[in-house]
This record gives sequence, structure tokens and C-alpha cells, in this order.
Amino acid sequence: MHLADMDYLAFRGESLWHRASAPSKIFFTLAVIAGVVAAQSPVLLASILVLQLGLLQTAGVPLRRFGHLLFYPAFFAGLFALSCPASSWAAIFTVVIKSLTAASSLLLLAATTGAPVVFGCLRLFLPAVIADALFLTYRSFFILSGRLGNFLTALKVKGGYSPAKILLNLRSAAGALGVLLIYSLEASERMDKVLALRGYRAGIFLSGSWYRPTKYDLGPALAGLAVLIGVVML
Repeated sequence: MHLADMDYLAFRGESLWHRASAPSKIFFTLAVIAGVVAAQSPVLLASILVLQLGLLQTAGVPLRRFGHLLFYPAFFAGLFALSCPASSWAAIFTVVIKSLTAASSLLLLAATTGAPVVFGCLRLFLPAVIADALFLTYRSFFILSGRLGNFLTALKVKGGYSPAKILLNLRSAAGALGVLLIYSLEASERMDKVLALRGYRAGIFLSGSWYRPTKYDLGPALAGLAVLIGVVML
């Protein structure tokens, strides 16, 4: 699963971009997205894209493994641009490169910043209870996906899955989803009791020094400012 792999890279990476605090990297991401929305010059957008691809390489993110994720939004953006009446090739190219630039900024953020830290930044705008709920939802996603993988493996081993038997596959999938739903409800109830027993208080999951500025924040901050200045000037 790519999400789990990116989460591993975010916590195990040791590049300078990894060492920057989450607010500075989020600022860079927002600056790039704002630039994508405002910019109309293909040359500027291509320059921002090249910058981010270089940052991905510097941060140790293997593009051979994750690069194809950038082409999903580019594909649908291309279809959208082609569906617009009287669209020129330059306009289509601009829409596609905008999608690639925005997707690469989010990939850089996800691969260098742990999701709990990103949720921690949400506490600046959302109540702590909601931020905790989002973090628990993120955590539960990995637990349920692992459980679903075990179910699918068991189905294949016990003959509950066959490429030639569609009805059998549908019945097995329905049973697996039903068991997964029951397991998720039980896990949710168990988590609620555990939190109540241990004296849960809002913000307990996302406390720490994630917001403290470091000397490595200079890189994302300057890069974000450079993007914004380039958009304004061009």
C-alpha cells in the first residue's frame, strides 16, 4: 500500500527536508497550490514542477516507485481539458502541468511529514477533539486494511476466490465486508473503553514539539516565498 510506504518514508527519512518542521513544509505546499491556481505561464509551472521533482529526489523519495501517482490527476485533468469546448493545445498542456505540480507538492508533503504531525497542525484551526478524531480515523484505516488483506488471503487459501466464478467472488466479498464491519464496530467500542479507562483528554495524541521551528525551516520557507514571488512577477 502506497500510503503505508509513504508513512514509513516520512518517519524514517533523514534528509534536510524531513528535518524541517511541519508548519514550514505545509507553508511550502500551500504556496505551490496557490501558485498553481494563480499562474498561467507554462514555463513558470514547469519550473515549479522541476523544483519539486528535484526536492523529491533530494528527500530520498523513489520516483520509480511513487512517480506513477502523479499521472492519475494528470490523466483526469487532461480529460477535463479535452472536454472543454475550444480548448487549445497550450491550454490543455497548462491544465495537465498544473495537476502534476499540485500532485507533486502533496506527494512531497506526504513522503516527508508524518500524518500525525499534519493532524497536529490542524489543531491550529480545529478543536482538539476533531483533530484527535481525524488521527484515530487515519490509524483505524491501516488496521482495517491489514485485516482486509488477511481476509482476502484466507479466502484464496480456502477456495473462496476464483477468477472464473463471479457469483462466488461476490458472495465471498460480501461476507468479508460484513465480518470487517463487525470487527470495526467492536474495535471502535474497545478503543472508546480504553480511552475512558486511561483518562482521555483532548489533544493527548498530538502533543509534542512538532510545531517548534528549526534551522531547517529556512529551506521550505525560502522555496515557498520564491514560488509566490515568481507567480506575482510573471
